[in-house]
Amino acid sequence: VADEARQALVAALRDSNPHVAGAAVTALARVETPTAAEVQAAVDAAGAPRRPWQVSAPLLPMMARAGRIEAVDAWGRRYPDPFAQTYVLAAYGAASTPASLDALFARSGDPDARLAAAAVEGLRARWAAIDTTARDAAADRYYAAFASALARRDLATTTAAAPVLSDPAFVRRNSAELLRTVYGQMSAPEDIEPMVEIVGSLGEIRDGQEVEFLVGVALTGHPALRLAARNALNERLVEGIDVSANGTDGATETTGIDWPYLARVGPRPRLVLDTDRGRVVIEMETESAPQTVQTITEAAASGRYDGVPFHRVVSNFVVQGGDFFRRDGYGGPAVPIRSEFTRRRYGTGTAGIASAGKDTEGVQFFVTHSPQPHLDGRYTVFGRVASGQDVVDRLLQGDVVRRAHIER
Repeated sequence: VADEARQALVAALRDSNPHVAGAAVTALARVETPTAAEVQAAVDAAGAPRRPWQVSAPLLPMMARAGRIEAVDAWGRRYPDPFAQTYVLAAYGAASTPASLDALFARSGDPDARLAAAAVEGLRARWAAIDTTARDAAADRYYAAFASALARRDLATTTAAAPVLSDPAFVRRNSAELLRTVYGQMSAPEDIEPMVEIVGSLGEIRDGQEVEFLVGVALTGHPALRLAARNALNERLVEGIDVSANGTDGATETTGIDWPYLARVGPRPRLVLDTDRGRVVIEMETESAPQTVQTITEAAASGRYDGVPFHRVVSNFVVQGGDFFRRDGYGGPAVPIRSEFTRRRYGTGTAGIASAGKDTEGVQFFVTHSPQPHLDGRYTVFGRVASGQDVVDRLLQGDVVRRAHIER
């Protein structure tokens, strides 16, 4: 049965539907020991003319692990799009050649944060693959790259670099002090994601100062950081001891609600997205998510969603876009909006708001391809697709919203 299933995956690589082919690609890429025929099928699929790069991109790490780095390089030359190049760097992380390693170090300082973060992730994979007895010889070079990425204080690079800096080889190079310094230079909620990663990394370190730091975070600051610090403290204490803090987490600053504006918008305004693949109309629910609807309608009416890409597309899951701050998936407003949880369920075509934790929502939205019950009650639902679900199902990573507007 396993052989038949793998043969079916190879056949599905040629499916005309990019999401079907993409799902087959993702599944085949998980095979730990692909056969020579499967590797060649992957190379052929990656080199197929007139196929969207988004379909074959997940195959690149599999090809690199199989030693077909020349095919990865050829793919990368064909697709210079920055989103595509992040997959090349992921493949270099799975490779074993010196040239691919040098490329990762070089790109870890790339001006494009997407590429720099992808290179850091690739370096993390290469570091993890080094035999522990040989790590000291390589540690200085890796530490310099990770430390530089962290100190850049960019949401993408800092988030990518923080977890690996708890490694003992880097702790001996004073990574704990660097982590605390960079944490002190950031502020919530705009930097919440990298700050949470730094808290988690410091929770793994034993340098005599970590408990005081974690207790301080657990008692003050943004609720998401308090939770991360408490979790880190609980992870390091003996079984049966549970850390909690007296008092409430308190309210975080969020955007106010302009009720007269929402009355003018109406109870079910429509967000109209003209995309590269066609038009999508989302009927929003003002009563269920007033702060969210206000934020989205104001952004769309002012033209801020125009030209913004869908930076994340996962087959049979969601398409996600709306990051008009950075256009790479790491952007958001300095003042967030609240989580507006309801009993609305995530079915096919449900529109929700991306979040990094309670009350950290902003302007990024996603639309589901299919029912996703694990999202229920965890992410704000602000509407549903009224027309254009077929367009949602055709969207690929990097496709753009050409124009967005609001209909009352």
